[in-house]
Amino acid sequence: MKEEQVILVDKKDNPLGLMPKMEAHQKALLHRAFSVFIFNSNGELLLQQRAPHKYHSPRLWTNTVCSHQRQGETNLQAGKRRLMEEMGMLSELKEVFHFIYKAKLDQGLTEHELDHVMIGFSDAIPQINPDEVMNYQWKSLDYIEKDIQNNPQNYTEWFKIIFANSLPKLKAELDQQMLQQPIKFKPVYKEKPWGGNKLKTILHKNIPSETTGESWEISDVEGNISQVTKGYFKNRNLRELVEQFKDSLIGKKVYNKFGSDFPLLIKYIDAADDLSIQVHPGDHMAKKYHNSFGKNELWYIIQADPEAVLYIGFKQGTDKQEYLQKLNEGKLEDILNKIEVKAGDMYFIPAGTVHAIGKGILLGEIQQTSDLTYRIYDWNRMGLDGIPRELHTEKALEAINFAAQPDLRDEKVIQTPYFIIDKVAVNQTKTIDISNIDSFVILMNTGDGEFKVDGIPFKKGDTLFLPATKTKYKIEVIKTGIYLQIYL
Repeated sequence: MKEEQVILVDKKDNPLGLMPKMEAHQKALLHRAFSVFIFNSNGELLLQQRAPHKYHSPRLWTNTVCSHQRQGETNLQAGKRRLMEEMGMLSELKEVFHFIYKAKLDQGLTEHELDHVMIGFSDAIPQINPDEVMNYQWKSLDYIEKDIQNNPQNYTEWFKIIFANSLPKLKAELDQQMLQQPIKFKPVYKEKPWGGNKLKTILHKNIPSETTGESWEISDVEGNISQVTKGYFKNRNLRELVEQFKDSLIGKKVYNKFGSDFPLLIKYIDAADDLSIQVHPGDHMAKKYHNSFGKNELWYIIQADPEAVLYIGFKQGTDKQEYLQKLNEGKLEDILNKIEVKAGDMYFIPAGTVHAIGKGILLGEIQQTSDLTYRIYDWNRMGLDGIPRELHTEKALEAINFAAQPDLRDEKVIQTPYFIIDKVAVNQTKTIDISNIDSFVILMNTGDGEFKVDGIPFKKGDTLFLPATKTKYKIEVIKTGIYLQIYL
């Protein structure tokens, strides 16, 4: 069998001719080569252990594939060919950098290569060729970096050189690729005196008790910052991601306006009893007293018991004097608008609107990042600690807009000054193009549909975060339904 030839090159990668592979290694002549790095969806690198009969560096661990281009072959063509020959895998590849190195090997050989480094992504199970590879494993870059420091004898020379000189480039490419995947955060559950168990029975959430009132799906509120549940960014929190990736994560227009302050708080709320009658401050008042965003919010009704109501705004003609009189009499409910609701109703609640969620309602809430609530009346009940909850009568009076009225939204695209919500109905698999948004996108599955978003399960009660760098996502329909698409 004729020995494979390598392409001799100068330092600018200009071809100088061909030479048998062994001779090139014996004479230490510069030749063209490539290294392929395949990562899985957890950001782990596929390592191969070279076969024991390889003519150099046997039994050593190295990157997924490394070899030499053939005459007339592009770098990417060569990488794909060898990936299939050695690991039995297919993947699209991207060249990210190249470098020149010279390293002495065993048996008097020298590697002197201009090495083109390519990366690809796959969750496939390798089908290794025993003539080339004796074993494989998936490991994180951090693990490999530490193991090379502790056990350098276990790794090939070129792999150690890449890690020593070019690890930041690999990590940067990996970060950008991982930002093309939906991110799932761990819910933060809140116990409330009015909480129930619908978050469990309807949304299938693993709530801590039968009085869990809220599930904070995505939050940047201090002390309640969302953490990633799994995958490459597992255990990183939302604030860390925004600070690291900036506009790549949340979009240029969003980052220019808000910086590292993530602007939205996403919740599910289960009202087994009436919530307190309350009001939220606007941006000006919140900044003045709390150095915070105000709290404008929107409710999407997921489920409502028969005759369940929302309380939104005062009846026409109510003024400050009548309000104070009814408040002192404990009859505030008499002057509030009561609205019977059903699944699918959506109400925008601007700051300054007196409101309360009535018992028997499960809803999704989209709001500014704020936990500011001025409690006006709490139905004379005790808090979870057996003590009446604090009221905020004076601040509430300053915040109230007596003219605010119920704002039912039934458009397919709901625009507010604080967020935009699309109600997306899907009955067949399709690709959604969001390239014109220049914002992060949050998906809330508030209906009975069941989907996969880029292969990630998306069931009722799930919330997914799509980084701004993601321009398209594929939604596979398992069960027809609708979801909310939220962005700025």
